[in-house]
Parts: sequence; structure tokens; C-alpha cells
Amino acid sequence: MMIGERKKQFLVDRCGIGFFKAVLESYEDVAIFSVIDGDRGLIELIYPSAFEDDVRGIMADMANYGITFREVSDVQ
Repeated sequence: MMIGERKKQFLVDRCGIGFFKAVLESYEDVAIFSVIDGDRGLIELIYPSAFEDDVRGIMADMANYGITFREVSDVQ
């Protein structure tokens, strides 16, 4: 991970993973999206710290579609 990048993991309802991925990808080069554990709904986002507000805004907008996120750390 480079300086100035954020790497965060979230739990999300697995039914919303595909939709969130499609929306996030429509914002080219904002974040790298990875599914860590699809059964549990664990995803990871890596993005430049300069895009923190953009990523948070996209995630907040997902609530309009019933998709919410819970940030997690030290997930086994």
C-alpha cells in the first residue's frame, strides 16, 4: 500500500455486493474493490486518501437502495 492510500474492510449484505461493485466501477479509478468473503459479505476497498469524500458519498448513497456498510477491522 502506498502512502496516501486507504485500505478498509466492510461488511455488507451480500445481495448488494454486485450492485455496489457496478456503481463503484462507474466512477472510474476512484477505488479498487475486492470481495474478501462473499458468503459473509466482507469486502475491501483501496483508494487514494484524496478520494475519501467521494468514496464515503457513494457508500452513503447506497442507503437509498437498502445497502449499508459496517466498517470492520481485524477480520478473521
